[in-house]
Amino acid sequence: MNSDTSVSVKSVVWAGGILVLLACLHLSSAALLSADHLPGWFRGELWFFPPDPDDLATPAPNVGAFWMVWGSFGVPLGLVGALVAGYGRRGQVPPPYVGVIVGFWALTSAAVFEPSPFALGMIPAVMLLIASRKRQAMVA
Repeated sequence: MNSDTSVSVKSVVWAGGILVLLACLHLSSAALLSADHLPGWFRGELWFFPPDPDDLATPAPNVGAFWMVWGSFGVPLGLVGALVAGYGRRGQVPPPYVGVIVGFWALTSAAVFEPSPFALGMIPAVMLLIASRKRQAMVA
């Protein structure tokens, strides 16, 4: 493995780690903010929702809190980050579409919802795209 390969693989591991970190920060902070709703979730307050289509426009606080924590992007983002880091640890670079999709998601979310930390998603997205570009240049 030459130095270019080593650098691109390290950046893939770092990108995956950043995604996992963002997911953990989101889940832990949102869980703290929603802690009052947790007992109700386990009592079944979310079952058979929504009873009325108007409830989708103005969800009940316990429903909104659920979608902010467990129903959010946090768990899948952490999984994607772990998979990306796994690629890097095996000396592989994920396909470029992973960086493109993470970047697209981060940019569109940041454009719609500001101020928010969505823009931080561009850091691992760019890292993945650069690593992919370096890997493609080495193969060519």
